[in-house]
Amino acid sequence: MDLQEIRAAYAAGRLSEAIIEPCAEGNGWTVVFRQTDGALARLTDHAGADKIYHTLDHATELAKEVGFDAVRVEEPF
Repeated sequence: MDLQEIRAAYAAGRLSEAIIEPCAEGNGWTVVFRQTDGALARLTDHAGADKIYHTLDHATELAKEVGFDAVRVEEPF
């Protein structure tokens, strides 16, 4: 889902959680949103690829701009 779709889903009450995780390539962070039905929606760019943030701070800011007060960061050790 692109940012516009994510904002609409949040406004409609269809998102329950924002999760930030390292991207598969290891060059940044991606933001995933848990929907109220349990499904996950990845934030994508206009081309449909995962939107990558190069700092954790930028990814967190985006989730908070959408409306989430708390953000979960998943980082495997």
